[in-house]
Amino acid sequence: MGSQSAWVLWLAVSLATVAEGTVKSAEEVLSAQGLRKLSTCFALPEEAELTKGVRQVESLKRDLLDAQKEMAQRKQAVDDKRKLVVSLMAQRRQLGQQLAAAQSVDARNRVVAAMNEVGDRLVLLLNSKVEEQSLQAAVTKVNQLSEQYIEQLLKMRELYDSVSAKYQTLAGDGSVKAALAKYNEESQRNYSLGPSATFLSNGRRLAKLEESVLSDSIELRRGPGGLWHVTAVFNGSHSADMAIDTGASMVVLPWRVAQQMGVKPGDEDRSVRLQTADGRTMMGKMVVVDRIRVGRFTVENVECVIMPEQMHEGLALLGLSFFKHFNFRIDNASGKLTLAKVDSGEVGRSGPGR
Repeated sequence: MGSQSAWVLWLAVSLATVAEGTVKSAEEVLSAQGLRKLSTCFALPEEAELTKGVRQVESLKRDLLDAQKEMAQRKQAVDDKRKLVVSLMAQRRQLGQQLAAAQSVDARNRVVAAMNEVGDRLVLLLNSKVEEQSLQAAVTKVNQLSEQYIEQLLKMRELYDSVSAKYQTLAGDGSVKAALAKYNEESQRNYSLGPSATFLSNGRRLAKLEESVLSDSIELRRGPGGLWHVTAVFNGSHSADMAIDTGASMVVLPWRVAQQMGVKPGDEDRSVRLQTADGRTMMGKMVVVDRIRVGRFTVENVECVIMPEQMHEGLALLGLSFFKHFNFRIDNASGKLTLAKVDSGEVGRSGPGR
């Protein structure tokens, strides 16, 4: 009787060992396909890379939104400074009128003293570049973070699509199906082939993040000097043929084009020194255009330089005061301009065209 019990025990252990070996063999087949066992499924290891990458994208977006808020504050400081300069220039003109009408020496002296005070404030404001430099630093930071954010987002989309394609291939692989069925049969479990729930959740997170990235591809055409040209719409009603010049810090309009676009400088607009390609210098006027649209994108409050009236002809240049709001790329082979930006939902910068 004791020998029979021992034989039964030996048989049970042997069968368990065989079953364990079968399960291990099935798992090895799945492992050879690059799959690893999670809590409920066999998944590809790239899923962990995707999870890490999506977290990085979300972190970059938070940093970018903070930088955009900082840029908006810096821009407001520059706008406030510009408004103060305009106000002081108006005060100075009024004081000049009062000086001309003054009837006594004391009255003239008071007006002159007031004019000197206003003049001193104007000199300090115009000579100080603190606000403009702070804004430029903020714009540079936003552009850098925006580029990093879009690049990382595109990488994670490519990875997600690649892993999804691998799962589709594995799902149609008979050896994978057989190994999975055998593993479940022998282990008495109910494992499935990935993707895991985490992977699908990361896909939804990616799709949500992608909603914040706007892009447009615009056809270009060659113009004089071999420069690429594009049509820009000013204030929703006037269109101009403009040469793309990313080396120009501002949008530049010849006098004639500015008149056609309804952009007319006033006495209060700041004078700026211009230098042409042939080395000549002249004084132009700095104005702020309410809206400029290219393709589906509109940028509001764009700084623009108007060339003097004697320079009524020439090329209109689309410069960095427009392009700084975007990640942009010119494909010389296809003749297309690609603009992309992160839509932060903030007002007063740039967005889909109106």
